[in-house]
Amino acid sequence: MSGARALTARGAARRTALLDAAIAVVAASGSGSLTHRTVAATAKVSLASVTYHFSSIEDLRRSMFERALEIVSDQLTETSATGVADELPRLAADYVVALVTRHRKAAAAVQEMVVAATHDPALRPTFHEYHMRIADLLSPCVGGLDAGFAVAATLQGQVVTALTYPDLDIDCFHASVLDLIERLRVDPAT
Repeated sequence: MSGARALTARGAARRTALLDAAIAVVAASGSGSLTHRTVAATAKVSLASVTYHFSSIEDLRRSMFERALEIVSDQLTETSATGVADELPRLAADYVVALVTRHRKAAAAVQEMVVAATHDPALRPTFHEYHMRIADLLSPCVGGLDAGFAVAATLQGQVVTALTYPDLDIDCFHASVLDLIERLRVDPAT
């Protein structure tokens, strides 16, 4: 948040609601459509409310990306808690499917962030931390951190591709992600 404003619980809830509205704007129309006005209209609040919490468009954009990553990262934590390392291929498939179904808007906003980060070095560390977390989780299954990094990028590509298919057969998609990870799986003893 810009400045050193201490937020009340109500203020923090308003800020989160504004960021969720920003995610919806970006998911619907791309990061170029993100303005204080579009967020205010989407959240059905005054423009002053948005500018109070985000004094610059850069602050709004960065904060929106961080919120989108928080949502997808929370899903990663939730999914990884449902199984053990031997179930990693299923867990990866479950995670990717959850992103393109339950968290579609946040996943789309993250994809916008990846593209924006190619031009804006300030956005890179936030995305890199998230990407390395996935790579680290995958590394025991696929043969190390370098392979985990590549597989995490592959999963990211599957998410962005799936987001372009509004009528995607989710069961088929889940099976294809599962098959991919199974094919890349290595014996941890080797």
